[in-house]
Amino acid sequence: MTTYKGAQTELAQLPDTHLLWDMLSMCLDGYSANAKSHERVSNTLDRHVFKTVSVLYQQLAERLLKGVDELPEDTGTMNPEPGYIAIAYISALNASDRFLSTRVMHVNCQVIKRVGRLVRKLNNRVFANGIIDYLSRIQVVLDNTESRRKAAKLIK
Repeated sequence: MTTYKGAQTELAQLPDTHLLWDMLSMCLDGYSANAKSHERVSNTLDRHVFKTVSVLYQQLAERLLKGVDELPEDTGTMNPEPGYIAIAYISALNASDRFLSTRVMHVNCQVIKRVGRLVRKLNNRVFANGIIDYLSRIQVVLDNTESRRKAAKLIK
């Protein structure tokens, strides 16, 4: 039997659990897509970036796993964003080698924005700040890469 205080605690964690699973899904997709991109690209800059971003997504996913409970039952009202991200990564990975890097980088930026929006909804601010730390690391890598790719004339 759950006491009132216990039920209140469970209800307070429920929104965070759904948010964490959505973030975890996007991070695992990011990890997988960046690891596959690392294998496909030929230039050293992109190989390094995809490897770095893949590792950061993996570390963030591990951090998120520490905060999630059991998988929630799909109520039909769950956030569709993880599905959009998965489709975007698949589309980017299906692109020709010429456009692969640019498309995956673009989806990485979308993930940072979408996960950032979800983090703002978390009740546990200490945990949220830890997630923001990983997001900012990924954002710094992506920003530095964009300027280095422009300097190397890999993008216009």
